Amino acid sequence: MNGEKHQQPEPSDPWAPVTVSGDEVAEHTQLQDAYQQTLTAAGYGEDQRERYIRESGQDPEYAACVWDEEVMPAAEAAGAIPERPSPFDPVERATLDARDAAVDEFWKAHPEYDVWSNSPENQALFRQAMEHGDQRAREVLGDQVAEHLLSRPQETAPEPDLAKPEAPEIDDGPDIDI
Repeated sequence: MNGEKHQQPEPSDPWAPVTVSGDEVAEHTQLQDAYQQTLTAAGYGEDQRERYIRESGQDPEYAACVWDEEVMPAAEAAGAIPERPSPFDPVERATLDARDAAVDEFWKAHPEYDVWSNSPENQALFRQAMEHGDQRAREVLGDQVAEHLLSRPQETAPEPDLAKPEAPEIDDGPDIDI
């Protein structure tokens, strides 16, 4: 650690074949473990998070958001804890990089896309862009692709029937008065 930041090198060619070594995965795991130990030692670990949520007197979901979105960034900004290493392991990072490069490539080839329109044509283009990104990521990474980060599983899921509206989901959870 010693104050060094670990960052993945920027890929020079997003379409070059990618392999992720076991050493890279082990290094990522070690960085994550060291970060968690540092958080715990500084009083910001998982046990402290759970205690904050439990003792805050707030709705647990709200308290968790306060911890994640306010307490942790404030502690990081104050220097009480180090900057979090990338949450993505090397396979996930490679998948996201390849997919992003493919989607960018798609948009350059389709300047007619209007980001402010929700027309059927734009929706179709957006789906095509995501499918193009998924396909290219699979081509580049082969069996190392992080499927859970892609928009569609390898087996094509049936399209929802848009002519028949689905019933809205009803949440029977507890009501909270604020």
